Amino acid sequence: MESFEECVFCGVGGERLYCRMKDRLFGVPGEFGFRRCQDCGLIWLDPRPIEEDISKCYERYYTHENVQENSTGGESRLFSKLRDALRQAILCGYYGYRHIYGEDRRLCRIGPLLAKVPLLRYRAVYDDMRERFPKYVEKENNLLIDIGCGRGDYLARMKRLGWNVLGVEPDLQSAALAREKGVPVLVGNLGNARIPDDAADQVTLQHVIEHLRDPAAGIRECHRILRKGGRVVIYTPNQESLGHRVFKNAWLHLDPPRHLFIFSERSMKRLIEKSPFREYSIKTIPTSAPNIFDSSILISREGRINKGKIPRQKGRQLFAWKEKLMCSLGRQQGEEIEAILIKS
Repeated sequence: MESFEECVFCGVGGERLYCRMKDRLFGVPGEFGFRRCQDCGLIWLDPRPIEEDISKCYERYYTHENVQENSTGGESRLFSKLRDALRQAILCGYYGYRHIYGEDRRLCRIGPLLAKVPLLRYRAVYDDMRERFPKYVEKENNLLIDIGCGRGDYLARMKRLGWNVLGVEPDLQSAALAREKGVPVLVGNLGNARIPDDAADQVTLQHVIEHLRDPAAGIRECHRILRKGGRVVIYTPNQESLGHRVFKNAWLHLDPPRHLFIFSERSMKRLIEKSPFREYSIKTIPTSAPNIFDSSILISREGRINKGKIPRQKGRQLFAWKEKLMCSLGRQQGEEIEAILIKS
């Protein structure tokens, strides 16, 4: 372990927020704590594992287990046909995936209109992808890079939709599972992956930046490997979320000792403003609120989460509605920060 007392953005000592915390998910031994910057709101792990030992915190990580995609076998034939028709219209007419539908593009013309309905657009891109789902770049050398690709679920789906894909993953076991899905993976981190300049149309960091020892260096590297007009899409826990306000040190997204940094909207903005990116958007989203509620309830009651399916907890829907309402009113209390960075 090493001491880490100052905010990486402001250079000032952080106030002690939590101490003597245990790993509630995978049983890594030891006690951990967090500090918070009173200026930008960044939370960080202190003390934290030294770089040579960080891999020991992931020996039982969830990306070591292969899972099958959700089946739609319980849907009625009529509903399934309607869903597929709406998806075809939006993917073809709005996102530009015309090649996957051959000559049958009759629905493409209404795709842009249907995509104006957020729920339809959300369901068309397989629910969990949101902004990670890019508009199609119709050229042979299109490239989608996923940093911390885990077992490769996301990239495998995008490869089937016509993208050239590349994963970067430091964990050998997770990288092996991704390769079994046909996903090419560079084993290591973004700093030593040696990806050429201007190589990618989109780079995604799905719950990754909170694990990086130097988030600012990671963002600069994303800018270097991105083509002009390309995007970086970031999802990361929001320390100002309703979940953190309610559950405090029992909040699932603290996840010591793997989460080295927990961002707020202000600290995410400060990170981006110190980078070469000039065009960006930041908001918080409540999508994961029900699951965060269930898991945080268990942590507050039992001190940890045992392996297996998390039972639904009483009050989860009310909690989710409240968080969704807060976000709709412009309050940055969603469980996750969604940041989109564009290289100009």
